[in-house]
Amino acid sequence: MTIINYTSDGLYPELISLFRAVAYSKQIASDELINVCFPPIDKVSDEERKKKEKEILGRLRGALSRWTQLGLFVEESGKVKLQEQFSAKRKETTDMLTERLPSFCRQLILQVDHCTPLWGESGLTSDFARGTAWLLAQDIYQFSATWSDVEALQNSQGTGGNTLSQNDVRWNGLRFWARYLGFATGDSGAFQIDPTVAVREELPSIFGSRKELHAKDFLLELGSRLPVLDFGSYRKEVESSLNEANWRKPADGHLSMSLSLALRRLDLDKTIHLAGKADTGSSYRLTGSNYRTWVGFETVAWKGGKS
Repeated sequence: MTIINYTSDGLYPELISLFRAVAYSKQIASDELINVCFPPIDKVSDEERKKKEKEILGRLRGALSRWTQLGLFVEESGKVKLQEQFSAKRKETTDMLTERLPSFCRQLILQVDHCTPLWGESGLTSDFARGTAWLLAQDIYQFSATWSDVEALQNSQGTGGNTLSQNDVRWNGLRFWARYLGFATGDSGAFQIDPTVAVREELPSIFGSRKELHAKDFLLELGSRLPVLDFGSYRKEVESSLNEANWRKPADGHLSMSLSLALRRLDLDKTIHLAGKADTGSSYRLTGSNYRTWVGFETVAWKGGKS
């Protein structure tokens, strides 16, 4: 089983509860941790209570096991604690640390040794990586999030005999995690493919002390840090398997609709500035609805500060 099979691995609400309890306690026995995170179940029959208890316990234990495998938690001598790199900084509260949890999860989920091989279930998080890469390669303005439409679309585009999402349970898990990790927005009835949050949170690491980058350098670094985006290794591997008779590749020099939307939003809210400079030697275009060209840019500037 892998990360988007939430019936066995839990979802981010379970993970958040576990993470906060461990962060607050510094270290805690695994059984005590599960008990602390187990919610009260009221106003149901005994039979229904037993059923819910079994489901919740299974998801909590599954989430703890999976995220220990992925490296968020460490268990030593029966005690669970956070991996040191994910522990609170000086004067950082549990609430502040929890705000950074999605970025920790993205880092671990997209880690090469967790995602590869990309096809099949050998990689602990390969299902999320290939599914998200496929989502981000789609026409985001025509995309229908109902499972029957998703299944038909992935089958029509073909993946060389490989499976992107096996069933509606896996599809729901992919949508939930995609939203939490900043690759989508909206609830189940208004799901929108949109990696703006994930891109925004990578900006400090991409720019460092620099204020401006050539477009190509920026995009390659972004694809390296988020390999499900344009120019990323997982994205390239998924796109190479698609049937171009039923999947439209962006025009030469154009970015995908999903990345274009993210960069356009960040440009409009003045987080970044997309500019054209004739002497940089590289230029890219944003792709909008109906594959129309939005704007072109040759450099990306960032004001710095909190992303």
